[in-house]
Amino acid sequence: MNLNELRKEIDDIDDQMMELFKKRMVISKNIGKVKKAMGLPVFDPSREQVLLEKREIAFNDDTLWPMYKRFLITLFDLSKEWQHHE
Repeated sequence: MNLNELRKEIDDIDDQMMELFKKRMVISKNIGKVKKAMGLPVFDPSREQVLLEKREIAFNDDTLWPMYKRFLITLFDLSKEWQHHE
């Protein structure tokens, strides 16, 4: 593969990730509404820990895991921020 073909693949993946991100944030906003109605806090550290542990097992790549973990934590932070946003 040449550089342009590889970049096209990355662009396609980024497009897919963008759509998935938007879907995830819509669901995250709905979760925030449900939590608010139930009087629950947005941040649930035990839930995040369980998700990280589950993903680490499923990820199964010790070399890339630290970067993916950072990605997930950033995603969690953005989701919490969005849940607070009116």
